[in-house]
Amino acid sequence: MANRWNIPSEMERRVRNRDTACVYCHVKFENNPKDRATWEHIDNSAKNICDENITLCCSSCNASKSDKQLLEWFESQYCKQKGITKDSVAEVIKRWIIDKIGR
Repeated sequence: MANRWNIPSEMERRVRNRDTACVYCHVKFENNPKDRATWEHIDNSAKNICDENITLCCSSCNASKSDKQLLEWFESQYCKQKGITKDSVAEVIKRWIIDKIGR
């Protein structure tokens, strides 16, 4: 069975266990709107549903990233203000950068 975003139940469980805070800014997920967990494609152009491309991030980071490519987003004013860089993000994001971009 999949959730409303077509993420299979077992994958959703694994991702929720892995991503207990925003993968970008590390804010702990809460019920208030800006710190709420939201589903995120690391690579917006791929849209594939797999553990390596699906993460949880806070709604503030998700709204800021929107449809931007990851490295482009790191250059945004939002990331600069929050101190979000390719070195500060969660391991799942660092692995994606190494696997997909080689940096």
